[in-house]
Amino acid sequence: MSATTSIQLPLTLAGINEESLMAMVIIFGSVIILVGIHSVRRILDTRTREQTKREIAAYVAEGTIAPGDAAMILQAGSTETEQKIADAVAWGAIKPEKAEVLLRTLRSDSARSSRTPAGQAC
Repeated sequence: MSATTSIQLPLTLAGINEESLMAMVIIFGSVIILVGIHSVRRILDTRTREQTKREIAAYVAEGTIAPGDAAMILQAGSTETEQKIADAVAWGAIKPEKAEVLLRTLRSDSARSSRTPAGQAC
């Protein structure tokens, strides 16, 4: 026999011992579960986003929010704070008018801070 021995891998599942088969089942099962969880999360995120859009459209229809302001709110998903404000409006936690004020303040503060050179106070 030579000094180097080659390891031959089985070509069928019947040639794999039980421990290896269980490890493969656990790995593949975990991957399938993670993909499923990710898919469900994306579906729920999309559903929530669409619900928010419907709520804002309803506010526009009843005249509570101006169409231009509604467009601003819908485009406000760029930051976490703006998204929280939009979600609060959708859930009825804050009034649309208050959301408009908050978004205007937030945007004016961020625009002001982006124009201020580093090291200078506002």
